[in-house]
Amino acid sequence: MSFLRHYDHAHNADLSLWEGWYQENALLGYVQAPLRDAALDHGILRRTGQTLQVMPGTTEEITSAFADFARIAFNSGLLLQWVGEAFPVKATVAEPTRFTMERTLTALMGCLTFGVHLNGYVPSQSGSALWIATRSHQKPTFPGMLDNMVGGGQPAGLTLFANLSKECKEEAGIPPALAQDAVPVGTISYCHSDGRGLKRDVLFCYDLALPEDFHPECTDGEVDSFEKLPLADVLDIIRTTNRFKYNCNLVILDFAIRHGALNGDNTPEYLALCQRRNQLEL
Repeated sequence: MSFLRHYDHAHNADLSLWEGWYQENALLGYVQAPLRDAALDHGILRRTGQTLQVMPGTTEEITSAFADFARIAFNSGLLLQWVGEAFPVKATVAEPTRFTMERTLTALMGCLTFGVHLNGYVPSQSGSALWIATRSHQKPTFPGMLDNMVGGGQPAGLTLFANLSKECKEEAGIPPALAQDAVPVGTISYCHSDGRGLKRDVLFCYDLALPEDFHPECTDGEVDSFEKLPLADVLDIIRTTNRFKYNCNLVILDFAIRHGALNGDNTPEYLALCQRRNQLEL
């Protein structure tokens, strides 16, 4: 089976099925009819000519209006989950946050979202081994699937590295002094739709070389267990199964490319894999 199928699955959205919404000339997201109509009724979106525009107001006023709308959408069943975490709303990666909204609303609003993912690995002369997490079977999303050692969405009010350090401690018991050694190695991006929302995601990826005697331990209940596996075995799982949460496949394939486990001699699709690491047009 082809590694490329994971990129196809992650980057599967048909944007012709969604309508863009804007703040002046800046595209902030995409909506479909049920949520669009509810947002128009609530007044957070307004029809201006041929475009959908976010309501006018200060950052605080728009944030407050989206908080009210998120609660209404959740109570009415349009929003199926609730996290209670504020995510930044931006038109581009680099610009400052325009306002914030409930994390679970960002997918229904098709917002640009961000996350941090960590490859925790143990180097050796015979080849690296990766620590792989099994997600809690009680998680509402992708329960029981394989995952990166550490990963999480990027909330408002934290730097990327502060968020990574927090997630390292919560998800794998990695102390801050060890997490400080994590190396930023690039981004993965895609536009994914699973029938419930639109994930326009940018993942900021990190590598962390871990000592042989370190054993991760989850402290927030989001991981059932960890297993250290040779990278070759992890790649075989990715190649032959769909056991990993879909975006984790891309993060690990990126690691394998950068560390030379996948290369132009042993991987016929190597060039395509390299080219498709960032698929989101920004």
